Amino acid sequence: MKEKFEVNKILIPIDFSKTSKVALEHAANLCSKFKSELYLLHVFTSSNIDVFPNLDMKRDYDNVKNAVAKEMETIANDFREKYGVKVNAEIKDGSISKEIVQTAEEVDADMIVMGTHGVSGFEEFFLGSNAYRVVTSSSVPVFTIQQDSTKTAYEKILLPIDNSQHSRDKVAEAAFFAQAFGAKIYIAALVDEEGEEDKNKLNLKIKQVEDYLHNKGIDFDRTFLHGDDVAEMTLDYAEKVDADLIFIMTEQEAATGLFVGPYAQRVVNHSKIPVISVTPLGILSDTQNQLKASFRPFRD
Repeated sequence: MKEKFEVNKILIPIDFSKTSKVALEHAANLCSKFKSELYLLHVFTSSNIDVFPNLDMKRDYDNVKNAVAKEMETIANDFREKYGVKVNAEIKDGSISKEIVQTAEEVDADMIVMGTHGVSGFEEFFLGSNAYRVVTSSSVPVFTIQQDSTKTAYEKILLPIDNSQHSRDKVAEAAFFAQAFGAKIYIAALVDEEGEEDKNKLNLKIKQVEDYLHNKGIDFDRTFLHGDDVAEMTLDYAEKVDADLIFIMTEQEAATGLFVGPYAQRVVNHSKIPVISVTPLGILSDTQNQLKASFRPFRD
């Protein structure tokens, strides 16, 4: 794991859907800002027949694969000419989510940017059913975008903070984006019914986050949200402040974390606003590091 968060290499899975193309626009915005190297990945499956319906997958397997390769190279060339960054294109066979995560590790990507089709149940090609699998398996942040998330000016960032051990592990990444795009961070202190008695602990964490952002010269606001459905609280507040990005953790302590499994999944699947999911430090560190005290310095 890298000690300092940077966005030098971005991996984006391509399935030629509208959502995938929207995700590519967001990746283009990041590459323009950070001068990142872009890696395009297509995982070859039987769904390619929907992309190239005039070809018979059974009889024309090689032709379909060649058509995919040609389309990928066209996208890569267009991207190189338009944004002047290095672009690599690759096609793989296998399990879609596994290949995405494995490729990110192989190329040493700093971030995965991919589309998701939310909770409609309609799998347009492949990304809709695999986005959350990637989110929960990746060791690097995953930037998920739905089809209507076309705005690429990240001026308002929502940062939910709860009382779990790893909740603040995403603060440095959020600050990195805020500084790069001149964004304001909206800190949402999440208090569910069971967490009412731990307000002092949460207040301390929020104060630490505020001090960190202040020292970075980042504009921020803070509010406390109370309720019994933290995912809904987060999404409602994101709409209220007209957020452009939401930062969440992929998984937190099962005993105390508010964004555990299904909650993070609901945010990723339901949010019309792009979501950046960060893997907690404790999951990426060894077991001994996970046993350290909750109040740790932020990573830069």
